[in-house]
Amino acid sequence: MDRVSDLMIRLSDYPTLNKKATFEDAVNLMHGSAMDKGFRWVLVLDEEERIIGILTLRAVFQALGSLAPKAGGWLGISFNRPEMFFWEGLKLVKDTPVTKFVRPVVDAYVVESDPPARAMEIIMQKRITIVPVLDKNLKVVGIIRPVDLLPFIKKLFETDLA
Repeated sequence: MDRVSDLMIRLSDYPTLNKKATFEDAVNLMHGSAMDKGFRWVLVLDEEERIIGILTLRAVFQALGSLAPKAGGWLGISFNRPEMFFWEGLKLVKDTPVTKFVRPVVDAYVVESDPPARAMEIIMQKRITIVPVLDKNLKVVGIIRPVDLLPFIKKLFETDLA
């Protein structure tokens, strides 16, 4: 547990989409991975598997919520008549490229050889809950979350300070 790579979730185990995917593709993948593995984010990659951004569950809610004025209420649901559900809002967004809704990574990443404390520092400074892990060529190889750092934190407490 000396390096981020010892604690990260490998890219092959995490949901990813190509940047050409639609919002509907992303929601379907997010749903499947949330049900199967509890993952609530999707990494969006370019053709060279470089990270473009992260689609978060919050971004999905924001995208759907932005449709309210266009669809006659939140998602077109008539609260006076709950049986009335208008699909216009979903039609507006489902074929939109997922890249419109992703959070860019910017400088919030760690390198696989970084110590776990570096990931903790970025999580705290940037106030984020998922950090991409890159290799020396800046290609994404995994992600690390606060929960993945718990073994490292536990090990800190087990250190003999005497």
